[in-house]
Amino acid sequence: MFEEIFQDLYLLKVPFGDSWTGVILFNGQEKVLIDSGSRLDDCDEYIIPALNKLELELKDIKYLANTHSHGDHIGSYYRIKQLHPNIKVVASESDKDNVENPAQKAISIRTKYPKYSPAPQSYLQGVKVDVVLKDGEFLNDRLCVFETPGHDAGCVCWYDKLTKTLLTGDSIQGNGTPTQGVGFYQSLDDYRNSLNRLLKEDIENIICGHDYDRIGSIIKSKENVKKALELSYEITNIYQKYVDSQLALGNRDDGDIAVKMINDLGCGMPPKLFMAVYTVNEHINKSEEK
Repeated sequence: MFEEIFQDLYLLKVPFGDSWTGVILFNGQEKVLIDSGSRLDDCDEYIIPALNKLELELKDIKYLANTHSHGDHIGSYYRIKQLHPNIKVVASESDKDNVENPAQKAISIRTKYPKYSPAPQSYLQGVKVDVVLKDGEFLNDRLCVFETPGHDAGCVCWYDKLTKTLLTGDSIQGNGTPTQGVGFYQSLDDYRNSLNRLLKEDIENIICGHDYDRIGSIIKSKENVKKALELSYEITNIYQKYVDSQLALGNRDDGDIAVKMINDLGCGMPPKLFMAVYTVNEHINKSEEK
């Protein structure tokens, strides 16, 4: 069911493997769904029943938005649009093309390191974007979009100015999830820049898209938000030192480094290493810049 975390901000934890992926309901005058679970069926099995418990129907939702276009966040977009053709689909400038063609995004991610990746989610179906927002623009009187690349180039956070709550999706990684093994970012520089940007914003609360090792999923108070952002940044330094030490030993096997780093620093060994391998290679590249 949707649980109200802060005023008008509800979190639905949709099952995702051994964990969950978050769907946010903004239950203000103009209702917004942010993210949609990982499968087409998540709409029928989880989202609609959870709305019904709040005496809402899918047709009551005005906007469908997302934090980024990875399969575990955009999986039932197409089904929602099928059932509610009049819903307005919202995307940031950086993610519009991915919302309209998420399969292409999935293929690009999962074919970079095919040895370590599962089959691409080529079944993902896109939807036409109706509203495109630039960084810093408001969707309504409360929700503003922040472009926060790093985990993916199309990542955004949604900021509620009333409660000063940031809805982060996967933009803040902590020490990752067991599905990843460690924090997962495709651009280390962008990820660090996004964390630094968020440290300058007036944020008092955070709702993450998953339960992240060492920071959790719901963060309350400005002090704890600052700690979580600073810790997420510091973890990138810890990863860098670890990768540097492996390179100093002559180990340049990204998969082997990923396994060792997960065993020594991570939060669980995933069935596929591709997300950890992305992170390891970002740190290999950073070491080579020195």
